[in-house]
Amino acid sequence: MKPEHTKWLDEYGQPSYWNKFSPYPFKSFPLLFRLYYDWNDNKLRKFLKKQKGQILDLGCGSGRFLGYADVGVDFSKGMIQYAKRRGKSIVLASILHLPFKDKSFDEAFMADASVHIPPTEREAAYKEAKRVATTFYDFLGEDRTSMPFVMSSLEGIPLPVIVKAYLALLFCFPVDRVRKLVVSNGHFV
Repeated sequence: MKPEHTKWLDEYGQPSYWNKFSPYPFKSFPLLFRLYYDWNDNKLRKFLKKQKGQILDLGCGSGRFLGYADVGVDFSKGMIQYAKRRGKSIVLASILHLPFKDKSFDEAFMADASVHIPPTEREAAYKEAKRVATTFYDFLGEDRTSMPFVMSSLEGIPLPVIVKAYLALLFCFPVDRVRKLVVSNGHFV
């Protein structure tokens, strides 16, 4: 069974919500928490490094995975300003209305972006991604770590975010290592 990501919030669909995060995404979390997330993202980085052709990063945000794409797309001006520091071509647009011709790219991917699309519009976003790219991938944090699931489980507990992050880290480390062993042996978790 796949864990469900934190509930979708109406603010996710507003560029202004993301503009306030643009200068320093994830800086509010403790260093060990960010390092752990980065460590789990290595699996995705290895996959993206092997991809060939023209590649589009949909919902590129601050540019976390932009190094593996030729073009990035985001609907937040604040995030785009931050992502431009990566030296890649960035386009201000909604994933629902991409300004590209059909099959302009060999591959397109979303990394942790689809959870921020209203559930009623996800299918349309996927259809648009498949229109502009020959191959489309949607990667979610739940596929790389159980951290989003654990953090959302701790939402109702009245503790500071730093305490919640360390509790989640203590729980997730052994769980994710076991998941990695099981998946590497050909089983789905």
